[in-house]
Amino acid sequence: MDFNKIIKFKIGKEDWEMPLGILLLLGGITLAMIIAGLFMGFKFGENMQ
Repeated sequence: MDFNKIIKFKIGKEDWEMPLGILLLLGGITLAMIIAGLFMGFKFGENMQ
């Protein structure tokens, strides 16, 4: 897999270009933060009883 391949996409009116490796890294960080937030929210809610 070529992680240096440039991926082009559009958000709103802006055109973006980003290497595939960076895009996957940002997606991985996002998923990790979502999972950590869900876990911490569950633990916090568990202690409220």
